[in-house]
Amino acid sequence: MNKELIINAINAKEQEVKIALLEEGKLLELHRDIFNKKFSVGDIYLGIVKKILYGLNAAIIDIGHSKGSFLHYDDLGFQIDQMLDLTSKNNIKKEFNNYENKEKENSIDHILHIGQKILVQISKEPISNKGLKLTTKICIPGRNLILIPFSEKISISKKIKDIKERKRLISYIKKIIPNKFGIIIRTVADNEMEKVLNDELIFLIKKWKKILNKLMNLLPPVCVLSENNKTYCLLRDIFNDDFKSIYCNNDFLCQEIQSYLSLIAPKKASIIKYYKGNIPIFQKYGIEKQIQIFLGKNVPLENGAYLIIEHTEALHVIDVNSGINNHMMKNCTESDRINNILKINLLAATEIARQLRLRDMGGIIIVDFIDMFHSIQKKQLYEHLKKKMKNDRAKHKILPPNKFGLVQFTRHRVRPELNKMNINNKQPKNYPNNYIYHLEFVIETIIKNKNHKGIQLHIHSFVSAYLKKGFPSIQQKWLLKYKKWIKIIPKDSFKYTEYKILNKNNEIVSSSFYVH
Repeated sequence: MNKELIINAINAKEQEVKIALLEEGKLLELHRDIFNKKFSVGDIYLGIVKKILYGLNAAIIDIGHSKGSFLHYDDLGFQIDQMLDLTSKNNIKKEFNNYENKEKENSIDHILHIGQKILVQISKEPISNKGLKLTTKICIPGRNLILIPFSEKISISKKIKDIKERKRLISYIKKIIPNKFGIIIRTVADNEMEKVLNDELIFLIKKWKKILNKLMNLLPPVCVLSENNKTYCLLRDIFNDDFKSIYCNNDFLCQEIQSYLSLIAPKKASIIKYYKGNIPIFQKYGIEKQIQIFLGKNVPLENGAYLIIEHTEALHVIDVNSGINNHMMKNCTESDRINNILKINLLAATEIARQLRLRDMGGIIIVDFIDMFHSIQKKQLYEHLKKKMKNDRAKHKILPPNKFGLVQFTRHRVRPELNKMNINNKQPKNYPNNYIYHLEFVIETIIKNKNHKGIQLHIHSFVSAYLKKGFPSIQQKWLLKYKKWIKIIPKDSFKYTEYKILNKNNEIVSSSFYVH
């Protein structure tokens, strides 16, 4: 896979960096790094217990956020006694002995009390009206290893398949790991040199010791360890040999990234390039266009079908629509119709897997695929969806299609969901441009699929006039771009966002409503 990272670091007014991850030119992930952001996933805080929620078996912890931060009993971890010993030595024996006597009750109020200091890590950023979610299962991530204080467990990524290599890594880590530390060996550690692993482990332990050295002199609430900026975290977590180029429009950040790459992947340090062009970097690499096309309610697929995505706070519903195929399937044989439905569903599954990563959708997701009556095809769709979700770093669980043809799955989300409004910090104003981007994507797909002879675009009269006005008009620009003349036919009877695309035989190639 050919991957690229595009970094837009020129936004002095809003003090942020936008980072786009492309895979084969397609937008796969989009991140925002806001300068001076106080609370991010992975940050470690010394907080203070403000309230015990007996009914929820949880506590509200003050770490300086305007809303109380939530810590559930299940997120305390088995090492909670040692964690509390760092911050509240006067109370720990009484509290934890009380906990041991009543362990069967599994109640948070037998472990924590109001006013108690506690070391916590942010596991989930504020989403909607909910505050931060915390854990006391502290972990300090590196590129190859994740250090877990007060644990003695050594785990290894399931993606490292070679048994001999797994044994080598575990055996070496066992030799060098000090007592009362656990380790998770990450996927990138596969075939890594022992010296590199040893140096990283020493670095992570020093990082933890710095926290301990300053802990008792701090007054809560206070941050004791902040994650690096988003660019470094992203490179640390996902950078591999698939990355062919990184473009950034900020010279200083380019140099910083090059220095960082020289540490984690010296052979790839040269792929970072400073972008000096006059065209905005996101526009140059087609990212703005993809944001407008793929982050709306209506998401087009490459064969004229489309998805409609609806959201609530914890539930997302995705409907797969066949689009053109309703018209084309009338003249199809039963066998062709069944195969067409499977093709649409497989294509939709691929796009859905991308949409979940792109928007960082979490909670319960329900997908209404086009009905399939053969169990073999349902299984094929299920296996395809699991395969496409394999590279998703977020925890997820997919259930097989049920008797109604619905696929249900859950996906863990740690940040607010991405959409056009929050990536641009405001309500998008260019509705006509968004619609034109959508039309252009559909036309481009038709031409790529070699179904482009005598293309006629039937569209509302106002939109038709908009496409034809000026010099060069949008219609003329399409001629220069695709070397094909797109005949535009105004239709007063059409709704504003309704369109149909026909071929020279007056057969409908694509038709839809555009929903912003």
